[in-house]
This record gives sequence, structure tokens and C-alpha cells, in this order.
Amino acid sequence: MIRLLREEDRAAALALLATAPQLTLYMWGNLETLGFTRDFCEFWGDVTEETPGTYCLNAVLNRYMTGWSVYGKPNADWQGLGQVLDTHLAGAVRLQDNPGGIASFLPYLHCYRGEQIKIEELMNLPEENFRPVTPPIDVTVRRATMDDLPALTKFYAVAQEMARPPAAIIRPLQDSRLWLAEKAGNVLATALTNAEIRQMAMIGGVFTAPSARGRGLSQAVCSALCRELFAEGKQPALYWANPTAGAVYRKLGFCPIGHWRSVWLEPTSSLT
Repeated sequence: MIRLLREEDRAAALALLATAPQLTLYMWGNLETLGFTRDFCEFWGDVTEETPGTYCLNAVLNRYMTGWSVYGKPNADWQGLGQVLDTHLAGAVRLQDNPGGIASFLPYLHCYRGEQIKIEELMNLPEENFRPVTPPIDVTVRRATMDDLPALTKFYAVAQEMARPPAAIIRPLQDSRLWLAEKAGNVLATALTNAEIRQMAMIGGVFTAPSARGRGLSQAVCSALCRELFAEGKQPALYWANPTAGAVYRKLGFCPIGHWRSVWLEPTSSLT
């Protein structure tokens, strides 16, 4: 049975998501931070009643605005979960297609197709592998504050594929963390966390200004961010497609653990 999940389902949902924390980190973070009462964040579950009053949760489907994530067991009702996404009035623009029990959620969607599919390498950083680095002597690496918003807005406006509007910069400044490298008041490189749970954090937004490349600044700013995460008992994770970025992460000690699929969705003729 497919139904909306409620607060009393929290423990069962967390237990399922905990079987693959790196793949479900965004859902887990939404659950911890937003819960079940926000109109822009909803959770559905495939529930099988085992005995009167007890049930098994086979899969979780999460909507955050027009972005969707799903994770479950091989025997989950994937068709029923697909119907939820297909028919939701909010629509769907993006899917984190890492469903766990099946290769892809896309075959269960009839009103959307994958317009663009991006497959990136997923890595985490065991603390015993961590090889921290220090920045060049003329560069300061520190955690950013809201006072840095104007400089960060200017920096990310020309950050190519990592470009972010002000709202997407404010969120890590307020809700998670953003680290920067600067010189003479100019932001040269950044790294942030896109989502965090008690045990783990997903790093993103790593970018170095073209004029500052070749000095190890991405490595230095990621190193400082990872050091802070370890101090709080959180394991860093990330995914990447750029080979240059992958080389930076391997130097810090990150290890590959799988792949991350991001799908941009397009309505089919059945929806238009």
C-alpha cells in the first residue's frame, strides 16, 4: 500500500534510509530538518502490514519542491510510487535516481522521461585516510558568514557550472556551512555542504576562480571543511564528474563507493 508517511513512521523511514546513507543523504537530511509537516516536502512509503498494528516499510519516496528522490527494496511497489510522481500537482523537474533495489526509477514513470542523465562517481572519506593540506601562505581559508554574502554572490555569479543564485548561497550559510579561500578580500575558492545528517555530510559547490587555479586552493578549502566535519563526528561524502575535481578528492583520501545518478525530467506527451 502506498501512503503518505507521518511522524509515527519516522523510525521506520530512518531505518530503511540508514541501509544506504550515502545514497539517501538528501532524503535523510530533509526528514531530520523538515519532517512531515511542510507543504513543499512530502514523504510517501510503500507499506506492507505484517500483523495487526505492525508493518514493513519497503520504500520511501520524497518530494522537495519539484525535486524527487526514492529508495527501497527490490520487492517494493515501484509502479505505485511512480504513479505518485506522475500525478502530483507540483510536477517534477529533477530526480535523484539512486533507488537501491532496482537499476533506475525511470521505467516506472509514464508522464516523464529523462531529458538529461548525469552519472557521477560517488566517494566518501574515511577519517583514517584523510590527508589534510594547508593553503598558500598568502591565502586565508575560513568558514564564511552572512557578512560574506555580497562577495560570495559576486563569486558564484561567474562560477560556470557551479553558479548559484543568492538564495542558494544563503541556505548553506544559515543551515549548514560554507568555507572559502580569500586574498585581499577577494574570494578565490569555495566548498560547502549541500546536506547534513548527524553522521554524514554531502560536499558540493567546490569551485576555484580561473585566475587562481593551479595553487591547490580547492584542495585546501575542502581540507578545512573536512577537518571541521570530522571534529563534529560527520563523515564527508561527495560526487563528481570533472576529472580534475576527482584528482583533488583522491589526494585528500576520498575513496570511490559507487555512482550517483541525477536526472532532469521532461513531460511526455501524456502530460502535455
